[in-house]
Amino acid sequence: MKNRISFLVIVLVGFLLSCNSGNNSSDTKIIESSSTADNPKGSSKVPVMTFEHETWDFGNLMDGEVVEHEYGFKNTGTKALLISDVQASCGCTIPEWPREPIAPGQESVIKVRFNSTGKHENINKDVTIFANTNPVKKKLTFKAYVKSKPEAK
Repeated sequence: MKNRISFLVIVLVGFLLSCNSGNNSSDTKIIESSSTADNPKGSSKVPVMTFEHETWDFGNLMDGEVVEHEYGFKNTGTKALLISDVQASCGCTIPEWPREPIAPGQESVIKVRFNSTGKHENINKDVTIFANTNPVKKKLTFKAYVKSKPEAK
């Protein structure tokens, strides 16, 4: 029994030591190279989302008003762009996005619908895009000032 425990301890220690020995691998050398500093994997074939604007101001809204905005963008990369998901920071915001690949040079939009019901004063919201870009997340923002409805007499 003692021999088995000793054997397991030796194997475990060997395993743990081998995990740390790869820290100076080729990943470090690739990142240190000036030609690949912006793209650690060394590939220039990536999609790039270039937006007309990344922030939007809906201005003054009345409580209960529903507004929409389209964030226009272009794939300025060299590979087809695939958007896997778009998430809003709250349930008051509904995003719509293209489900099909967007070829290099092609333009498209991400539509955002905001429902101001129950919101008051200054509102700042985010919409996060997940795509096959580098980095994989891109954040769009919008703001509004929501006025309360006048009370009925």
